[in-house]
Amino acid sequence: MSASTTEGTDQNKRRIEEPYKESHLRSLLKATSWRVLATLTTTIIAYFITGEVETALTIGGIEFVLKFVIYYLHERAWQLVPRGGIRRLIYRVVPSFK
Repeated sequence: MSASTTEGTDQNKRRIEEPYKESHLRSLLKATSWRVLATLTTTIIAYFITGEVETALTIGGIEFVLKFVIYYLHERAWQLVPRGGIRRLIYRVVPSFK
Protein backbone atom coordinates (compact mmCIF):
# COMPACT_ATOMS: atom_id res chain seq x y z
CA MET A 1 0.00 0.00 0.00
CA SER A 2 1.19 3.49 -0.72
CA ALA A 3 1.56 6.10 2.02
CA SER A 4 -1.52 7.99 0.81
CA THR A 5 -3.63 4.80 0.81
CA THR A 6 -2.51 3.97 4.35
CA GLU A 7 -3.27 7.53 5.44
CA GLY A 8 -6.76 7.32 3.92
CA THR A 9 -7.43 4.01 5.67
CA ASP A 10 -6.33 5.50 9.01
CA GLN A 11 -8.69 8.44 8.51
CA ASN A 12 -11.57 6.06 7.75
CA LYS A 13 -10.86 4.06 10.91
CA ARG A 14 -10.89 7.25 13.00
CA ARG A 15 -14.23 8.26 11.46
CA ILE A 16 -15.74 4.88 12.29
CA GLU A 17 -14.35 4.82 15.84
CA GLU A 18 -15.36 8.41 16.68
CA PRO A 19 -18.98 8.80 17.77
CA TYR A 20 -21.22 10.55 15.27
CA LYS A 21 -21.78 14.20 16.15
CA GLU A 22 -24.49 16.16 14.41
CA SER A 23 -23.34 19.50 12.98
CA HIS A 24 -24.75 22.80 14.19
CA LEU A 25 -26.12 23.43 10.68
CA ARG A 26 -27.99 20.11 10.63
CA SER A 27 -29.46 20.85 14.07
CA LEU A 28 -30.58 24.28 12.85
CA LEU A 29 -32.16 22.85 9.69
CA LYS A 30 -34.02 20.18 11.69
CA ALA A 31 -35.19 22.78 14.19
CA THR A 32 -36.42 25.05 11.39
CA SER A 33 -38.35 22.38 9.49
CA TRP A 34 -39.99 21.09 12.66
CA ARG A 35 -40.84 24.58 13.90
CA VAL A 36 -42.54 25.53 10.64
CA LEU A 37 -44.77 22.44 10.79
CA ALA A 38 -45.50 22.74 14.52
CA THR A 39 -46.14 26.51 14.36
CA LEU A 40 -48.55 26.08 11.47
CA THR A 41 -50.47 23.59 13.60
CA THR A 42 -50.48 25.94 16.63
CA THR A 43 -51.60 28.90 14.50
CA ILE A 44 -54.49 26.92 13.02
CA ILE A 45 -55.60 25.76 16.48
CA ALA A 46 -55.33 29.32 17.83
CA TYR A 47 -57.46 30.57 14.92
CA PHE A 48 -60.16 27.95 15.56
CA ILE A 49 -60.25 28.85 19.25
CA THR A 50 -60.14 32.65 18.92
CA GLY A 51 -61.60 33.18 15.45
CA GLU A 52 -59.07 36.01 15.01
CA VAL A 53 -56.33 35.84 12.41
CA GLU A 54 -54.18 38.50 14.09
CA THR A 55 -54.27 36.74 17.47
CA ALA A 56 -53.54 33.37 15.88
CA LEU A 57 -50.53 34.79 14.01
CA THR A 58 -49.24 36.50 17.17
CA ILE A 59 -49.48 33.26 19.14
CA GLY A 60 -47.80 31.36 16.29
CA GLY A 61 -44.99 33.94 16.03
CA ILE A 62 -44.20 33.87 19.73
CA GLU A 63 -44.39 30.08 19.79
CA PHE A 64 -42.06 29.79 16.76
CA VAL A 65 -39.23 31.84 18.27
CA LEU A 66 -39.37 30.39 21.78
CA LYS A 67 -39.69 26.77 20.77
CA PHE A 68 -37.07 27.11 18.03
CA VAL A 69 -34.48 28.18 20.61
CA ILE A 70 -35.61 25.53 23.11
CA TYR A 71 -35.45 22.76 20.47
CA TYR A 72 -32.00 23.79 19.27
CA LEU A 73 -30.62 23.88 22.83
CA HIS A 74 -32.21 20.49 23.51
CA GLU A 75 -30.56 18.99 20.40
CA ARG A 76 -27.17 20.40 21.35
CA ALA A 77 -27.49 19.18 24.95
CA TRP A 78 -28.10 15.64 23.69
CA GLN A 79 -24.88 15.90 21.69
CA LEU A 80 -23.04 16.18 25.03
CA VAL A 81 -24.37 12.79 26.13
CA PRO A 82 -22.10 9.96 24.93
CA ARG A 83 -23.82 7.42 22.68
CA GLY A 84 -25.02 4.56 24.88
CA GLY A 85 -24.56 6.67 28.03
CA ILE A 86 -28.26 6.71 28.92
CA ARG A 87 -28.58 2.96 28.37
CA ARG A 88 -25.56 2.28 30.61
CA LEU A 89 -27.04 4.53 33.30
CA ILE A 90 -30.41 2.77 33.15
CA TYR A 91 -28.74 -0.66 33.33
CA ARG A 92 -26.76 0.47 36.35
CA VAL A 93 -29.84 1.83 38.16
CA VAL A 94 -32.28 -0.89 37.04
CA PRO A 95 -30.27 -4.07 36.30
CA SER A 96 -33.43 -6.01 35.44
CA PHE A 97 -34.06 -3.61 32.50
CA LYS A 98 -31.64 -5.59 30.28
